[in-house]
Amino acid sequence: MNPMPDKAREMRQSIAQDWIVPPYYDQAEAWLGPFWDEGTPFRRLFDQLDLSRVIELACGRGRHAAQILDRVGELTLVDVLDSNIAACRARFGDDPRLRYLLNNGHDLPGLESRAYSALFSYDAMVHFELLDVLDYLRETARVLRPGGRALLHVSNNMENPGGHYHQNRLWRNFGSLDVVRHLADRLGFQVLDHTTLSWEGQEAIDGLVLLERR
Repeated sequence: MNPMPDKAREMRQSIAQDWIVPPYYDQAEAWLGPFWDEGTPFRRLFDQLDLSRVIELACGRGRHAAQILDRVGELTLVDVLDSNIAACRARFGDDPRLRYLLNNGHDLPGLESRAYSALFSYDAMVHFELLDVLDYLRETARVLRPGGRALLHVSNNMENPGGHYHQNRLWRNFGSLDVVRHLADRLGFQVLDHTTLSWEGQEAIDGLVLLERR
């Protein structure tokens, strides 16, 4: 990949540091309904994934992995924080279906190309720098096999370009569902479904997109 500009790298590191604090993860364990309740957009689209060999990007401390562990063939948990990877290892033990990957915040090092059936990311990419979202789209295109699918929860906040995400509503970084759809098309994906989402009373501040590798 091309070298990351200094400012972009600094922003990525700043964002990662914000999510080290353990109280967030304890609270988030109670926020599963919007993602996993029957009839929600997340659940409807997630049920269209093939879980034979799946990647969760930005896995945190395993709250989403715990919802699907009984359904997967193999699950690779990826996170930029070694404390989160350690917490997942402690939570799930030596389950042979699980793999763990500590990454650098914009790639999927060591994962095989054209080998995975699905990738998903919830409640994390909404905070990512747009350059990192682009890099992850490239990497997702690389690791998914033809016909593999990705389900991505992204920011749809077009306010404050060039600003810091702390300045934005709900810490949503500058981003756009339409931009993600455009980039995905150019990288070899078909957009199967997409929708905007309201969050904590903020209308259409998020997006959810289901992609299929051509």
